[in-house]
Amino acid sequence: MNIFPDHIPFHQLANYVLGDLPLVQRVDLESHTATCSQCSEKLAQLEHIISLMRTDTAEDAPSSAIDRAVALFRLKTAPTSAASDWRRRILAALIFDSMGAAPAFGMRSGKSGTRQLFFSAEEYSVDLRIEPAGQVWLISGQVLGGSTDHGVAVLQSTAEMSQTAFNELSEFILPPVQVGTYKLVLNLANLDVEIDEIMIEL
Repeated sequence: MNIFPDHIPFHQLANYVLGDLPLVQRVDLESHTATCSQCSEKLAQLEHIISLMRTDTAEDAPSSAIDRAVALFRLKTAPTSAASDWRRRILAALIFDSMGAAPAFGMRSGKSGTRQLFFSAEEYSVDLRIEPAGQVWLISGQVLGGSTDHGVAVLQSTAEMSQTAFNELSEFILPPVQVGTYKLVLNLANLDVEIDEIMIEL
């Protein structure tokens, strides 16, 4: 009995070419393709494609080339509308670093040893504080401007990653960290603000 009254489904043609079809179904498929030009043509195309795949000796492009191509594609196709569902990533620009600079008149004073950094990223501003706490360091901050509902701060190093959610004032306090170099990514409503190379040293 022919189990293919009309045409053979693609997945069964593929299973036939790969040798995964049971014997009874193989016989019915061969009988059907002998009289059906449409299924016979699809089977021939599939056999040709799978044969090419099996004999292909081309090597994959280097991962760095693939990453660069993907990055270029994202730049060309990145949406310009802030209302888009696509997430954008922007790099924050350092505006002020209290390390090695005398505080300006009228600036809020912080605790002794506290380093203040101020960043700008489009409509957002980021006030970041780094202060010693014994053998570890505390990183806290506040995001100002734009929509920051349900924001999350993610701190990354080569060895670890930690994150914390914003409070109702768009403030965050990250878990204590050791001396090292970190990257901070602030996940906001429809974009990620990246602060690269935060160096914490004695």
